[in-house]
Amino acid sequence: MKKTLLFIYTIALTLSISGCKKGSIKNLNNITYGSSFGMCVGYCSSSLVISDLKLTFSKSKNAQPADTKTCSKSISEADIDAIKNELNINKISNLPEVIGCPDCADGGAEWISINADGKQYKITYEYGKAPKELEAAVAKLKVLKDSFKDCN
Repeated sequence: MKKTLLFIYTIALTLSISGCKKGSIKNLNNITYGSSFGMCVGYCSSSLVISDLKLTFSKSKNAQPADTKTCSKSISEADIDAIKNELNINKISNLPEVIGCPDCADGGAEWISINADGKQYKITYEYGKAPKELEAAVAKLKVLKDSFKDCN
C-alpha cells in the first residue's frame, strides 16, 4: 500500500512540474501592440492595449493636432490566455529592442510591449516582419486589432 501511494504521489508531482511551461508568463499586467508609418496621410499610427479583460484601440494622424480616435471592448480570459501561451519570456528577453530598420524608406514599424512578471519588454521591428519568437502572438493581436475597423 505504501509503495502504491508513493508511486501515485511521484506521478502527480511529475505531472504538476511538467505542466509548467518554461518561460511562460505568470502575472500579465498588459500587452500593447502597435504600428506606425512616418510618411503617411490619414491615421498613420495605431495601438491596441490589452489590460484587465479590456481591449483599447487607438489610432492617430501625424498632423497637428494628432486627432486621435479611441474605442474599447471587453476580451475574455481565454483569449488573453491564448496570446500569453504564444509568448515565451525567456526567448523575448533575448531579443534586441530594435530589429532591422523599422520605418526606414517608409516601410512602417510594428512593436509589441509586454509588461509581465514585474518586467517590461518592448521590441520594435519592420512592419510585417515579426521575429519568429513573436509571430504567433502578433498574428492573434492583428486579428484583435482588425476587429476595430469600424472605430470612428
